[in-house]
Amino acid sequence: MPQNRTIRTAATALFAMAAVLCLSGCGDVNAASAAGRDFEQLLDGVPEVVDVDTTGSNTLPWSGTAAASVLLDDDVSDDRLSEVVDRIGGFLNEQAKRSGGATWEGVDLTVRGFTLSVLDRRADNATQLELLASLEDEGVPGGELQLAFAGTGGARASSLTLVTRPGEDFLDAYDLARATADATPAYTAAVVAGRSDDGVDPAEPDEDGADDAAPGFPNWDATARFSISSGVDDDATVSGDPGATRAAYVAVAEQFEVIGATLTPETIDLRIANVDDVAAATAVATGAVPANVAVEIQGGIVTWDDGVPSAEMLPVVQALGAVPGVTAIAASSDRLGITVSDPAAGRASLDALDALPAASIVESLRIGGPVANGDPGTFSVSGSRAEAASLLTLVEQLTASGSLASFEGSAGRLQVEFHAGDDATLGAAIGLIKAGVSTGTWTGLGVSGEPGRWWFDAVDTITIDPSTYADEFPEETALRERIERLWNAA
Repeated sequence: MPQNRTIRTAATALFAMAAVLCLSGCGDVNAASAAGRDFEQLLDGVPEVVDVDTTGSNTLPWSGTAAASVLLDDDVSDDRLSEVVDRIGGFLNEQAKRSGGATWEGVDLTVRGFTLSVLDRRADNATQLELLASLEDEGVPGGELQLAFAGTGGARASSLTLVTRPGEDFLDAYDLARATADATPAYTAAVVAGRSDDGVDPAEPDEDGADDAAPGFPNWDATARFSISSGVDDDATVSGDPGATRAAYVAVAEQFEVIGATLTPETIDLRIANVDDVAAATAVATGAVPANVAVEIQGGIVTWDDGVPSAEMLPVVQALGAVPGVTAIAASSDRLGITVSDPAAGRASLDALDALPAASIVESLRIGGPVANGDPGTFSVSGSRAEAASLLTLVEQLTASGSLASFEGSAGRLQVEFHAGDDATLGAAIGLIKAGVSTGTWTGLGVSGEPGRWWFDAVDTITIDPSTYADEFPEETALRERIERLWNAA
């Protein structure tokens, strides 16, 4: 299968030192980049490997850090899985024996919904493969097995996260993870967690399940819709008892519809179905946990700043929540952030605010979302209600023209990217910008697929100072001159 391999590096440019050391011929000056290439070559041609993603940091000449993620075909046999893991483990073992070069921070391997850490010891890898097989036999659809290197005292920082089985919930997944860890010597001190992707992410009400992970890789960094963990303060070496927050969750769920939950020994973060019930649900949860446990409960699609509802803003968010196309609301006592499905829903939101006397308390407003429903391009307008309304009008005009790829505007600043087009199309879009922004607005314009974004103060006749872009390529020069010409002609 084709492999999609990428490497991202950040280098510290110690040019004088590098120039001297380069003469010695001691390996590759960009050690992390070289390590990534070596790892890719290690798996090149292995038919079960679907994707390899290497990352690295060239922190100093001839040194750095590297890491990798590997995705295997779900149809890989157990024997072939073991062979691939042995190949990676052997590579890491050889890398660890080197006196220089990049230090490997980890290799994660994903197969059939499970992600496990591959280490440089065959015994450790065998432990994880045996556990993986056992979990699959028990019908667990996925999870994360992270077993860290043993320290000098034999202590390990490990974690075990399991996804809920069909017909069970995230509490059942946690109980199985806890029992499994207790029965597996290498994981007895592990941070354990259970998770389910049912419901709504309590941290991001407009989360649609998409993430920036490579295709096929689980996005373990994202908050699950429902999760419970024994982890304390994100410290992989410390595990606690989430029993109190679990009991509080159950108490709330008995009275209210819970659509998202994140539980740890020290925090309970819930999202219930109705924003009107936040205060009552918070009282139930607070009364069920010790005073040192942080409680935060949100309701519906509304997220209150710092988790504190505003009685004055409540009727405003209730009205906005009924507007079709409004997918998320962030609110405080005087500020609103509205996420919408498209600019038309943004206009409907403004109309709802204009019709509501209670909305007079809104001093700051942000409206944003896709340029079109399902479109990857986004828009965002912010400022006072009047400023946001004016900028949204510009978004609507550009969207109607078919020219808008992305838009970010606020009082005094505007950044726009257009779809590629001929001079007539692009000139008309630039004319809309010129007519729609206040004089002096700091404006940045670009075109999709073409290099460069060009900034200037919006006045009738502009001159984009070429000395600011002294290192520009000829293609960039052509676009800069084109934008300047079309603006002045508008």
